[in-house]
Amino acid sequence: MSSLVWTCWRWAATSDSSDDANVSYDHAAALSLALEMVSTVSSLLARPSIQDRFMNHWHAASQLEADEGIIMANAPKSVRRVEQGAIDTGIRVQTRFFHVESDYYSWSLERRMLRMCAPSIHHLCKTLFFENTRYEEKEGHDLLVQYTGKLNSQKLTNYVRGLSNGTKKGFNLRVASEAESDSFTGYKTGGVTPLGMARKVPVILCEAITRLQPCVFWMGAGHLDWKVAVPVDAFVRGTGCFVVDLE
Repeated sequence: MSSLVWTCWRWAATSDSSDDANVSYDHAAALSLALEMVSTVSSLLARPSIQDRFMNHWHAASQLEADEGIIMANAPKSVRRVEQGAIDTGIRVQTRFFHVESDYYSWSLERRMLRMCAPSIHHLCKTLFFENTRYEEKEGHDLLVQYTGKLNSQKLTNYVRGLSNGTKKGFNLRVASEAESDSFTGYKTGGVTPLGMARKVPVILCEAITRLQPCVFWMGAGHLDWKVAVPVDAFVRGTGCFVVDLE
């Protein structure tokens, strides 16, 4: 007899019966239920009492993973470099690594959130590498921003110009090309992260990330199929990054 199983955002028929062709499901309704579940999970984890439990579990799990090293046993060299970067900044025992599926970037943010047990889609972040093309020796800056976040490009330009003591005439900030990003960071697109970069550059964290509850964020981990998550306060202390309001 045919049956239906949930396979992350789709119902799929599972049976050896010839009836499979007759099995049907309401995908729109199933997706609606999944999104409702995501909303419920995020609401629960926004409660202070639940956040405390979440962080207690986080610290216990990250310490265990760091001590046992099982997750990193078969990690690519680039991911190992990220781990070393976490060690160098003193935050390894607070970080957690995730090996995700190869089609991860074709997924919705909600599905990515559930895959990594993140509290909400707002906890998923990315690293953008910017460069000033008018500087004699190209200078770069890492920017950490939420996938769902807003970015005021003029605020970013003004802030970076202030760091560089530059003038408008000698300043043109833009997202670096893939080749230039690879050269500065040592990481391919999808895996760029401030940890363990090939060349040290200033790191800017959007201030909105510090308001996440629980205050943990996910980002690339040196490889397209790997992600790393770390408590915001530990990341700020360890990397000495600039926290800037860029909304």
